[in-house]
This record gives sequence, C-alpha cells and structure tokens, in this order.
Amino acid sequence: MIDRTHIGFSTPPSSVTIDAWRVKLFCQATGECDAVYWDAEVAAKAGYKACPVPPTFLKAMETEHFNSALLMERLGVPLRTVLHAAQSFDCLAPLHVGDRIEISRRIRDTYDKRDGALSFIVIDTQYRRDGVAVGSSCQTIVTRNELAPTEQAA
Repeated sequence: MIDRTHIGFSTPPSSVTIDAWRVKLFCQATGECDAVYWDAEVAAKAGYKACPVPPTFLKAMETEHFNSALLMERLGVPLRTVLHAAQSFDCLAPLHVGDRIEISRRIRDTYDKRDGALSFIVIDTQYRRDGVAVGSSCQTIVTRNELAPTEQAA
C-alpha cells in the first residue's frame, strides 16, 4: 500500500537547460514532423529566437529532475505495479532551445478505487524560467495493489 505520509512532499527545485539534441530526439520519438522544432534556420525564418519546443516536451524534462520512479520509491510503490494513466499540460509561455528551466514536483493526492485494488497518485509539476511560471502539468499514476487473500475473496 502507498505510504500516504508523503502526500504534500515537494521536491527541491532543480534547473535543466533545454538541449537541441534532446528536442530533436523527442520529436523523432513522437512523430513530430515540423522542422521548426529542430532546425535553427527553419525556426529563424519562422520568426523564432531559437527552436521552440513542443508543449509535451515538458514531460521529457521531468526525467532530468526528480522523475516519477523516484517519487514511486518514496511512496513505497513497486514499479512493476505502476501505469502512467494521464497527464495534462498548461503552457503559459513559449519555451525554446537554450532556455534554462527550473522544475519542482509535488505529490498532491492519492485515492483508491475498486475497494483498494487500485490506487491513484496525483503529481503536480511546476516549470519556471527566471522565476516566472512558464508551465505546469498534472500527472496521474495508477498502481495495482496486492491485496491479502481475504481481501481478494470479498
């Protein structure tokens, strides 16, 4: 079961510089075909100061910080039981290659369904540039709980 004493835990902020190579790999992995995201000349012709990044690249930046696996470890949740259920992004400002972004995450809540067979974990992530919010995300992770035999029979 989830160690609920960690609800409200916030990671210390850390900074990540958006790297052109990682953005290009992300675009290849997600099937993004617009060269404005990885070709500086195309981006400049389109009026950008540098290549912009796709909004969901924020998820890739989390792995440079305190990734979800580390949060699950803190909660005592075995990774073999975890599924990334949903994530939404709120982009407040455009991000570009070369921007230095500060990231922090917070375990907002957990709740159970199916008589405790499933637990849901809600994690908020904040993204800032020069102290100003540029985005946020809300991730929901579901974990399958291993119930005792008497609980399974009920």
